[in-house]
Amino acid sequence: MTTSPLPRLRPMRPRDPSEQHRAASPLELFFDLVFVVAVSFSSQTLHHMEADGHLGAGILGYLMVFFAIWWAWMNFTWFATAFDTDDWLYRVMTIIQMAGVLILAAGTVPAMEHHDFTVVTIGSGPRKSRECRL
Repeated sequence: MTTSPLPRLRPMRPRDPSEQHRAASPLELFFDLVFVVAVSFSSQTLHHMEADGHLGAGILGYLMVFFAIWWAWMNFTWFATAFDTDDWLYRVMTIIQMAGVLILAAGTVPAMEHHDFTVVTIGSGPRKSRECRL
């Protein structure tokens, strides 16, 4: 009995700059939706802090959390745009990164209200999984 090896990995190649009308994949759209959740959590917390009269602390916390969210999204988007890699490892790593963003989203409330960035920091760990591929 022979075992089937994992499908081969595609070599990382730069995306063709003359490629016409590249559409986002369903995985990329779902990835973006996870970031929308993270931004909405932090926006909701900002609203509650403003309603409680802590606007200055809310804006400072929001800017710090939003920077972490934006930086994670921007790095992935740059990578996905620059390289044409859509093999099984890329997809698995993308799902792991989405889990990290959800953890980051869960940490936005304590980060903004109590300046406890522990969960946000833990959530940024899975994003580093993409660098294993490089």
